[in-house]
Amino acid sequence: MTDRTNRTIARARWAISTIFLLNGTGIGLWAAHVPVVQARAGLDTAVLGMLLLTIAAGAMASMPLAGWLATRWGSRQATLASAFAFAVATAVLICTSHPAGVFFAAFAFGATNGALDVSMNANASEVEIARGIPTMSSFHAFFSLGGLVGAGLGGLLIQGGFGDGSGALAASAVIVAATLVVMPRVMTGPASAAHTSHFALPRGPALFLGLLALLCMAVEGALVDWSALLLTERTGATPASAAIGYSAFSIAMAACRFAGDRLTVRFGAANVMVCGGVAILLGLLIAVLGTHYAVAAAGFALVGLGAANVVPLIFAAAARTPGMSAGGGVATAATVGYTGFLMGPPVIGWVASHTNIAVALGILSLAGAVIALNARAVVRQAESRQEARQETA
Repeated sequence: MTDRTNRTIARARWAISTIFLLNGTGIGLWAAHVPVVQARAGLDTAVLGMLLLTIAAGAMASMPLAGWLATRWGSRQATLASAFAFAVATAVLICTSHPAGVFFAAFAFGATNGALDVSMNANASEVEIARGIPTMSSFHAFFSLGGLVGAGLGGLLIQGGFGDGSGALAASAVIVAATLVVMPRVMTGPASAAHTSHFALPRGPALFLGLLALLCMAVEGALVDWSALLLTERTGATPASAAIGYSAFSIAMAACRFAGDRLTVRFGAANVMVCGGVAILLGLLIAVLGTHYAVAAAGFALVGLGAANVVPLIFAAAARTPGMSAGGGVATAATVGYTGFLMGPPVIGWVASHTNIAVALGILSLAGAVIALNARAVVRQAESRQEARQETA
């Protein structure tokens, strides 16, 4: 490749990394405001669970549409359109106080987030293919870093008296401005990419990968929406300080994802996934059994270390699915996986309404065991598909 081409790809990498960062920031901002929105709208735990289910419904409705748009427009246009819509929907959800309005805003928030999840992962896979080296872990690292930024910023806004939504409105305006800055550098795929499948009904190997991604993302989604409440109920933390619990998870996840590609090369993908599953299991158990703030936060950090590279490795395997483009394989696995991210929290809310939040998250720790037990199957499956592709070529 020429130097000019290399520079263009490098700029595209940082542009889509910024989109991942901004998406994580919006999610973290919402995570910090969950207790505030719950109190302002007068929602009990069961109704809050329904609100989270509404977010999931919005995302599940939009994901197939996002795949179609990525095919029709190309992943660049789909990513940018959904990024702008997500920024607006985030501010609206946090600013709304009427119970009915909150549910409408929650559906829009879920729909725009689901569309952005699929389209930006498709675009990221195109950048990874253009670079010719593993990069997916770093993209997801920026999402985790964004979660840290959003949660920390949300805690500061609440503590500073801007939890009424005015602070979130200003933050969303910054997200829009940042998206405008990187917009010219977001990669446009080759002409054929716009007509290649970016979504397919999951079956066989694709379904297997998607279900494992679903388990890991269910853990991540549960911590987004329930970590603050666990800390307030279990350790007596204030809403502002409880946001730090999710921050501990995001810090650990971001740090481990930035090192993820190097860890995979050194220790092997299977070993990284096995250790990740075990860390998820132990981290959640520590968080729910500990009654001291620091112990629970340390448990969340361990979960972040474990979950960090599981999904990027699954997506890397999905990108090699025969008969699909790299973006199409990733988008299909992402659609199944993100249902865990979005459906996990309302399911946890339903279980918590019949028991308590500690029991619900404790049950979720079993996801780590399933991931660890199936890690080597993921790696063998990815290797066999890669060999089949090489033989075909």
